[in-house]
Amino acid sequence: MRSGRKFRLHEVEFWLCDGGSLYLEDGCFNIYQNSPGHFILCNGKINSQQLVLLALKNNWSVLQGETDLLAGIRAKLETAGSVYAQQGLALIDHLICRQPLLEEAQFTDPNKGLWEAWGQSEEDQKAFGIRPRNPALDVRRDPIAIDFGTSSTVVAHDHNGRPELMRIGVKDFWEKQHPSHYENPTVLEFIDIAAMLEAWQTTAYRPGVLWDQVRCSHEALHNWRHNESDPVVVSSILGKIKQWALRQPWNARLRITDQKHRLEHELARLTPRNPAKGQPLTVSDQDPFDPVELYAWFLGMNINWRGRGLFLKHYMSFPVDYPQVIKNNILASFRRGLQRSLPPTLVNQPVFNDFTVEERASEPAAYAAIALPTLDIAPGAGKGVAYAVFDFGGGTADFDYGYYREPDVQEEDAGWEAVFERHGVAGDMFLGGENLLENMAYQTFIHNVEICRQKKIAFTRPLDAEPFVGSELLLERTRAATTNTLMLISRLRPLWETGQLAGSSGSSGVQKMDLLTRDGNKVSCEIAIPQEALRTYLAERIERGVIGFHAGLAKAFAGGKPSSSAPPEEVHVLLAGNASRSPLVAGLFGLTATNEVAAAEALAAAHDRVQTFLVDQFKGEPPRLIVHPPLPADDQDVYRPTGKTGVALGLLRLCPGGAVKVIDRAREAARDEAPFAFYVGRIRLGKFEPGLSQGVPYDEWHELGVPRERVFNLIYTRSPMAGTGTMKEGSSNLTKWPLDLAGECEGQRVYARAIGPYQIELCTARSMPEAEQGQEEAQAMENFRVLELA
Repeated sequence: MRSGRKFRLHEVEFWLCDGGSLYLEDGCFNIYQNSPGHFILCNGKINSQQLVLLALKNNWSVLQGETDLLAGIRAKLETAGSVYAQQGLALIDHLICRQPLLEEAQFTDPNKGLWEAWGQSEEDQKAFGIRPRNPALDVRRDPIAIDFGTSSTVVAHDHNGRPELMRIGVKDFWEKQHPSHYENPTVLEFIDIAAMLEAWQTTAYRPGVLWDQVRCSHEALHNWRHNESDPVVVSSILGKIKQWALRQPWNARLRITDQKHRLEHELARLTPRNPAKGQPLTVSDQDPFDPVELYAWFLGMNINWRGRGLFLKHYMSFPVDYPQVIKNNILASFRRGLQRSLPPTLVNQPVFNDFTVEERASEPAAYAAIALPTLDIAPGAGKGVAYAVFDFGGGTADFDYGYYREPDVQEEDAGWEAVFERHGVAGDMFLGGENLLENMAYQTFIHNVEICRQKKIAFTRPLDAEPFVGSELLLERTRAATTNTLMLISRLRPLWETGQLAGSSGSSGVQKMDLLTRDGNKVSCEIAIPQEALRTYLAERIERGVIGFHAGLAKAFAGGKPSSSAPPEEVHVLLAGNASRSPLVAGLFGLTATNEVAAAEALAAAHDRVQTFLVDQFKGEPPRLIVHPPLPADDQDVYRPTGKTGVALGLLRLCPGGAVKVIDRAREAARDEAPFAFYVGRIRLGKFEPGLSQGVPYDEWHELGVPRERVFNLIYTRSPMAGTGTMKEGSSNLTKWPLDLAGECEGQRVYARAIGPYQIELCTARSMPEAEQGQEEAQAMENFRVLELA
């Protein structure tokens, strides 16, 4: 049969085989999984010398045999071919993202049809028995709101004025809906990395990535939670994708190992690879693999489901302290991933130019936009109703302060019905549920350090934790160390979420686990869980976070905010995020007390300390705090906003065309950037004394202290306790940076100004006016330098 150029058979280069389509040109013999091709049909009832060569997409041709006999076979196969094609195409959504199987009406009903068949020839359509459908007919103008979270992601859309939520990656879409289904875990599970990458890097739009190569969301989390002691599964899981995008400048490179081949893949740094507006994407095997883009693609495949339509306008929320460069990276990844979920037959049509992915609001501001109306709190007259949001999620704690007011005359004429005027933001980057679990695992490993030494077990250290004496060989960023930490976190999660440790024996809470040695070998261990010590850590750490929230509240409302006005008499405090459901949080805000007498007394004492701090911050006259717990779920109304889904649903209210206006004074003061993230200063009389504080306006010089012998010991921290004046020298939360200064420094002082969330400029001068006068020619100033804090 070989004829034509090179190794072609019957002048044809693509032939179907068991693994896909075999490419014969030039003797390459590569196999492509999703390419069409010809095939050879062998029928045992026909003489072995009679061979039929069939082409499903073009002409049927008979090479040997009696014409009449084979013509009958051909007719039967043409009829069966459409049936087989429909059966195969019915699986396409299910095989990729576990959407329901396509029904026969999808192929035959005049009001349905397939986007993939649009633009195909009539001959092909008849051969397969499939109706084409122009995807432009299914484009919806409704906005999509995405709350991309550390633990879970919520997607909402406006359906004719009714907000609705979307489920991603559930095992059974026919299952009765439950509020938890709409908190979609931000998790990827890698089964076969090589096969996934081949499909991902070959086809730009709707690539043939299969669910059995990589899974996401609910099913991935289910597999993780039910295989938490299996290193093969644990090392294949990528959770906290959002946190990875934030922390990669400081963290070591992250590696993922798949389950099928144990293939290890190192994730590249996230960079802003923005698609060109209105231009089709291209992909190649040279593209760095981006897990944020892949997760966004999974979201898009579920958003752009055939039963729902196609969406082009997407809006996202972010934590208040995410630097703009990090947000730009994430937005670029979402633009690529969401765009790749669209049918390729839509991309070349004019409506595709409307595709957009934009940042719209901070997460706490979006929550306030839905929580206050849900609680029947109306916008106030004049300066309005004061509110504060304590958003305690999986990755960070975000604090937001402002006024909810009626529009003024000009705003009302412009069509606005309510106004949020934000006057302050703050946060605690390391106060998040997943961060607390990391620290709990770290402290547990330290508690079992002798076992770790004996069995050569390494583990990881959280960014906000200090190394311990003798940690040199025990703290690593290897696959084994990361897997060990993840497996221990799984065991500790019930202690954080419920207050009780599952499957423990004895008061020490011993857990039998298989961990990995430094060489990657599995070894059985008995790990003692210091439960009381961990409970104490949680209580103290959350108390510091609540104190930081109150410090931000005083800064936003005390001393005239808005300008020339007194602090409000009362502030509505909105608790948001799933971690805010913790009894510790409720107790610190005075909502509830635990049933255990000792714990109740400890919480009451902590609450008294918080209140004393608040009184001190407001000089003896703090506003009355009206605290609202996280909005509860309702099994009868799954779309009702909760403490978690409220961010996405509130974001819908803030999308273009809505009647709610946001005036962001805090962001204006920060030049559309995240606020300055650190406290920077010196040690004085054994305690930390900040010169620069979190959220300080950019480009304003502040005195830090006096150098001694041409050395200045710069001290900085992100701890909210830094503003209380109680942090002692040597605290694990303080970082010391000895700065060697040039020239004669006698009579000079060190001055600094914030220029970005993590950057400061520093100089020496004899006075503040001298520093301010020299800022136009800053680089000519003495000891001028730019410092990157981490």
